[in-house]
Amino acid sequence: MKLDEVYRKTKSELKRAGVDSPAFDAMCLFEFVFGLDRHGLIMNGGSEAEQSKADKLLKLTDRRCSGEPLQYLIEKWEFMGRAYEVGYGVLIPREDTCAVVDAALSAARKMLKSRDSLKIADLCSGSGAIAITLAKELPCEVSAVELYDDAYSYLQKNIKSLKAENVIPVKADIFSCYEDFADSSLDIIISNPPYIKSEEMKTLQREVLREPREALDGGEDGYRFYRRIIKDWSKKLSPTGAICFELGEGQYEKVERLLLEQGYTDIGCVRDIQEIQRCIYGYKK
Repeated sequence: MKLDEVYRKTKSELKRAGVDSPAFDAMCLFEFVFGLDRHGLIMNGGSEAEQSKADKLLKLTDRRCSGEPLQYLIEKWEFMGRAYEVGYGVLIPREDTCAVVDAALSAARKMLKSRDSLKIADLCSGSGAIAITLAKELPCEVSAVELYDDAYSYLQKNIKSLKAENVIPVKADIFSCYEDFADSSLDIIISNPPYIKSEEMKTLQREVLREPREALDGGEDGYRFYRRIIKDWSKKLSPTGAICFELGEGQYEKVERLLLEQGYTDIGCVRDIQEIQRCIYGYKK
């Protein structure tokens, strides 16, 4: 079978299975197995496909058709210009999260007008996409806090592969490890916490349901992590420090009230590409 025939067969199988973007997914899987991008396929499509690689692609295609996330199959995913290793047990980085990173970068650059470096805590760090992005863009030290073994393993791998020496992985529970941080020691607290209501978990897309439940389930009302982080971690911020959260759709007003109750000021939002209020930020009074 020729390379272009292998690609077309992959795309056809994905389309028949109802995959949302069969051409894109087929190209990603093809490139992962054969090492050829779209241009390479055009230039070499008439060449004979190596049978062992064709068989591997077929198996991956079957797994994608059954609902396994594309990102887990190709083992990496890009976030803000960097490729992160991902797999079962870690949340896949999403474009939505750019909003909370942008908010933190904006706050940080204001702070750096009057100091040389910052201390940041990224809570529920997962793959480390947020922590590493900030560490690469700013003069700072980032404590990346992650509890679960699988996610922590990917966090460590990504810190190493992306050479983010100023990210410190911390394997701990955010509901208790705040005691290990000195009061007023952090300039920025950032988090993309679990925020989906427990009862809504079963309604998620089949691909999302393959991601770790502990990274998605925000408790009965979806606000469990926001309440606890704001309550327990706020005293760890410096007097002019900032807090930044990713939000689920429709959660802005409730989290805004939680921040106001804790004395935060200059509260605002950053919208994602769909104009959803995807991030909320506020400054310590």
